[in-house]
Amino acid sequence: MFAQYWWCIAALSRRFVVAVGAVLSLIFAQALYAAEEYTHSVTLSSSWGSVMSAQALVDEALRANPGITALEAAIQGAEARIVQSTALPDPQLFTAVAPDTIGGYNSPNGRGSNVRMELTQTLPWPGKLRLRGDAATKTAEAERGNLALRRLELRTVALSYYAQWNYIHQAITINERNSTLVDELRRVAEARYAAGITNQPDVLLAEVELQHIRHRSVQLRRQMATLRAQINTLLNRSTTADIALSNALPPPTAIPDFDTLRLIALSQHPGLAAAKQQIAASRDREKLADKDFYPDFKLFTGYNSLWDETAKRWVVGIGINLPLGRDKYRAARDESRANTVGRQSELDELRSQVLGDLEEARVLVNEALHTIALYEHDLLPRTAENLSATRAAYGAGGGRFSELISAEQVHLDAELSLERARADYLIAKAALENALGGPLALPKTSQHHANMATSQNSATAKIKPNTTSEHAQ
Repeated sequence: MFAQYWWCIAALSRRFVVAVGAVLSLIFAQALYAAEEYTHSVTLSSSWGSVMSAQALVDEALRANPGITALEAAIQGAEARIVQSTALPDPQLFTAVAPDTIGGYNSPNGRGSNVRMELTQTLPWPGKLRLRGDAATKTAEAERGNLALRRLELRTVALSYYAQWNYIHQAITINERNSTLVDELRRVAEARYAAGITNQPDVLLAEVELQHIRHRSVQLRRQMATLRAQINTLLNRSTTADIALSNALPPPTAIPDFDTLRLIALSQHPGLAAAKQQIAASRDREKLADKDFYPDFKLFTGYNSLWDETAKRWVVGIGINLPLGRDKYRAARDESRANTVGRQSELDELRSQVLGDLEEARVLVNEALHTIALYEHDLLPRTAENLSATRAAYGAGGGRFSELISAEQVHLDAELSLERARADYLIAKAALENALGGPLALPKTSQHHANMATSQNSATAKIKPNTTSEHAQ
């Protein structure tokens, strides 16, 4: 009676497993069909044109971006204002005639028409034109700094897209390789189940894992399609245009300490340089407002034929304006001073933001370096070794299939994590160079120390897990 009871339970369990397997197969078959349809709509690389490297992508983004053209036009406009600011006001010509003397009528001694002409030229107070020119020149320099800052930001975005594109491409390749592996394991499980060596759940577990991998492929290709649209937008092209990017990422290298990076950023960041030029221009306008309290000069010369004596007809002279409205000049000076204070506060805020971004990016770069060293030298080799050992044990009749699938999942995660860390390194380094104000070019001595630091990080990453294992034993 007891044996029959357990036999009934076993039979019901097998039928339940078979039913669940059938339902899952139907669901995953539909999902796979949709995945294949979606996959075929996404192109991994271009079928035409040359393959672009990271630098080529940056150059193309800088060339095609409309914002660059707008800033270049702003620079041209600022440079044109320099000439305008240093030019003297136009001279003025006045002429008049006595109407009753036109044609010589009523003109004394028959002198003909009596006319008067006068030519005047305004001369600003000494130093005004120079200050106007200096302010305009520094404003143009600030516009050049804004252009350099915009180019730097575009470079950062382009490199970030390049890194993400490479990660997705590598992830798809890794995913496909693991799909082949799991499909092979599934066939092994089916053969062992047919021979009565193992149970049906092993086959179902392999099928479930295979469908998970295929679903991940759909997600990755959806991400690639989205990224393709973003890259084409950056390049000012159709969002569905094909893209061909190389699969090479620069090798990771260590970076200097924060104090060294801080000095570089403060000395070369184009945003800080532009803000400083704006402050200098504002101070020139302050000095110019002070000179508005002084009068401008007006030179004039004229001829008046109304005078009877010839010696009195030609005259020359000088005049000045009278700056009596002192309140308006004080208000203009106060406005210039307030603008200078505001510009200085903006510079202080920008400097703090740059240094904060620099430290954040530096930490992310070092974290990515540590992660790359950890996975390259320790985790990835160990997960591969674990997968190989688990496969060998299962093939020899020992171990459970669930352990084999688990080992495959851990190895897959390690491979994807390494590629993610490599992409994160390039993204973080691009952000670091954005905060730095330009590409990080280390002297040979600094590069040597950086490489030494990388080796030390790799050795540390390799030693720490071993130490943990010893304590665990």
